[in-house]
Amino acid sequence: MSENNSAALQSGTRLNGGKYIIKEKIGEGGFGITYKAIHSGFKSVVCIKEYFLGGKCVRNLSNNTIQTQGIKEDFFEDNRQRFVNEAKTLINLRHPNIVEVLDVFDENNTSYIVMSYIEGRSLQSIVDANGKLSYRDAVNYIAQISSAIGYIHSKHILHRDIKPDNIMITADYRAILIDFGSARVFEENKTQIHTSILTHGFAPPEQYTPKSKKGSYTDIYALGATLYYILTSEVPIESAARMTEKMPAPIDLSPDIPVEINRAILKAMQLRPENRHQSIDEFMDDLLNIKPTKLINEEIGGGSSKKFLIPIIVGALLLIVGVIIFLISVNDSYEDDISAVEIVDYTGTDLYPMVKVVGGEYTMGNNNNNDVDTHEHSVYVDGFYIGQYEVSVDLWNKYMGMDIYKDGNGRMPVTNVSFEDIDEFINRLNDATGKKYSLPTEAQWEYAARAGSLYNEYASKSGESSIIYDKNKPMDVYYDQCINDFNIYNMSGNVEELCLDYYDENYYDYSSYNNPVNRSRSDRRVVRGGSYSDDNVAYTSVYFRYYSEKASNTVGFRLVIN
Repeated sequence: MSENNSAALQSGTRLNGGKYIIKEKIGEGGFGITYKAIHSGFKSVVCIKEYFLGGKCVRNLSNNTIQTQGIKEDFFEDNRQRFVNEAKTLINLRHPNIVEVLDVFDENNTSYIVMSYIEGRSLQSIVDANGKLSYRDAVNYIAQISSAIGYIHSKHILHRDIKPDNIMITADYRAILIDFGSARVFEENKTQIHTSILTHGFAPPEQYTPKSKKGSYTDIYALGATLYYILTSEVPIESAARMTEKMPAPIDLSPDIPVEINRAILKAMQLRPENRHQSIDEFMDDLLNIKPTKLINEEIGGGSSKKFLIPIIVGALLLIVGVIIFLISVNDSYEDDISAVEIVDYTGTDLYPMVKVVGGEYTMGNNNNNDVDTHEHSVYVDGFYIGQYEVSVDLWNKYMGMDIYKDGNGRMPVTNVSFEDIDEFINRLNDATGKKYSLPTEAQWEYAARAGSLYNEYASKSGESSIIYDKNKPMDVYYDQCINDFNIYNMSGNVEELCLDYYDENYYDYSSYNNPVNRSRSDRRVVRGGSYSDDNVAYTSVYFRYYSEKASNTVGFRLVIN
């Protein structure tokens, strides 16, 4: 088999049954190869993006199919599906200032997105060639892109990579926003985990850490930074560095910039999200001096109160750590760079964040274990949300109206409560939130603990051994060593966790393939994950099954929403 790990499709290659004919490669990055092509039926020019992980894929030149190298096949497939799903979201977008997605199809063991081909130059190339723009041209282009951004925000989509290189200018001076590879669905001002894919100088502080609140103001920062650049031809100081280094105002670099435009840029680029414009309309009203806004003093050591200064300094330290983690992830792990995790808290209390888990098939159990009830078998689970941590004392007390650990740590998982009390707690939580919480099924629990993988034996990122906690502090739910690749904590060796299933050691000899759950009532409820009291490391594996017959100080629980 002839292979090439960076080979693009050759000119004349036909795709999708001859519907598209490749003309030439026009770009290549870590996540894909972009081509100029011809629609053979309409004889029109199109742009085609091929899902191709640079350095992680090879192409069979005899038939153009690609295979993975150095990564798991299921990882490639999961992210290929994400590539397709994002394209299917964008195919429904219709706006004159957004690149149009025309088609999505699978071929050659990968996927392709077909987009309209834009004849023009990027704002980046225009500034590179000619220097800074006049403020009239700059505001014209930014106003067009603002219209596009306002439109996608109304669809609950963040672009997350607005920059001069992703804005094309056509011969008739139309600005078009391209490259939605980093776009994600968002809930305004909610804490969610998104990958730290960013461009330094244009990304706000919250994009340097995966878990942070994001909203319209996230793209507004990048929009302001883009305007800063095209008016000054200087890339702004990256937001992480701005914690300790003052950024020059645009008007300091280009004195001919009108004061209202200078103000609007600085407002859009305030470090704290709440200090920026909160919507595209607010940004444009400020930019056009229709409704001028006021800047908030964020300058360290320059009139800020101590109450404001301390969190900024702490934030700076966290961002530095975030940058280091980001750089390591870019260099060492495509998996960390591509995967994204959505986290929501439907209680509105910040006491119970839940991770969105995309469903799928996996191999449950382990044939190497001597216990008959853990033999390997294929299971499919639908998508669900699962608690990032076990249910804590604070959350329990909020809905049960009792303080079961008067002298305890409120972050500790609830233990020593009866099955009946747990059912009552779930009923009260459902009544208060309007959601349908429940205990996880065994199949859901193990899928989440394995982070969807066949290979994870213990629910920790290292995979070297289970996490058995310091027995002097056995239930600290913020013990960072025990986070898995789904960003779920404490699924091995903290406290045993109750499942919805009643225990039957032979259940998986006859269980269904789809979403199995044993509802045959008995006095025994399944527990998974082991506890701090287990000295046998196998008991804390993701596959070991056991049961509980009554309340215990080693048994806790977490919840799911289906």
